[in-house]
Amino acid sequence: MDILYKVGSVALLLVGVLYPLGAIYMMMKFLGREDLPRPSPAYMMLHFVLIATVPLAGILGGFAGFAPTLWQSQVIRMIVYGAGVLSVVAFAMLLVSSRAGQPDGSE
Repeated sequence: MDILYKVGSVALLLVGVLYPLGAIYMMMKFLGREDLPRPSPAYMMLHFVLIATVPLAGILGGFAGFAPTLWQSQVIRMIVYGAGVLSVVAFAMLLVSSRAGQPDGSE
């Protein structure tokens, strides 16, 4: 069971480190294309919220897997849970807003 915690902790650390790099790269590619319309401020805000909360939850959660005494801190636990919940909500809002902008083909 200990090896499972370590593998999960490494996965969380990798997601926490690599997600913002990938998200910023994709955002730069999207904004650099002249043929696409500019995204709304709310869409950009959701991406920036994700760039902030995913690494916070991933890195702190990953470190807490390697150091169980860190997870015993109520403050760290609430930060990880709060960032994780905010990330899931932002991903859901991003999914809903991207689906609402697509034509459904029922015309």
